[in-house]
Amino acid sequence: MPLLDDTDRQLVTLLLGDGRMSYQELARAVHLSPNSTADRVRRLQTSGVISGVHASLDLARLGRHLLALTDLKLKDSVDRLDFERDLAGVIPVLSAVHTTGEYDYQLTVATTGTADLEIVVDDLRRLGAREIQSRIVLGRVHLDPARLLGAPG
Repeated sequence: MPLLDDTDRQLVTLLLGDGRMSYQELARAVHLSPNSTADRVRRLQTSGVISGVHASLDLARLGRHLLALTDLKLKDSVDRLDFERDLAGVIPVLSAVHTTGEYDYQLTVATTGTADLEIVVDDLRRLGAREIQSRIVLGRVHLDPARLLGAPG
């Protein structure tokens, strides 16, 4: 892992807040020249510490008011890689993580309501889910990812 100095940490923190900040704006904030700032940002990108500029979707404005965390176990006969490939066709599934423990996967699902969630559950069963347990998200706790830039440990 590349070592980050205080200026690198500041740059990453600023870019986490607004990934579209110009080099001039970043340079003013960290008290460097725009060229030095650009060099540092490119180094952070090349090393893989930061990647891309990302947009955030407002799910409610897209009509997807119900967010659920869904754990599932696959049937023994289902190939994991086939399931993962086919999962891309279940549009309301935002993300999936392959996990250890009681369940094989945890999915984040954004639906228009409970009827839509039921359709997703049926789709997951068709893809080979043996057991499914969903929990409705009541609220999110937003934690600043920049806190990872503190002292290692």
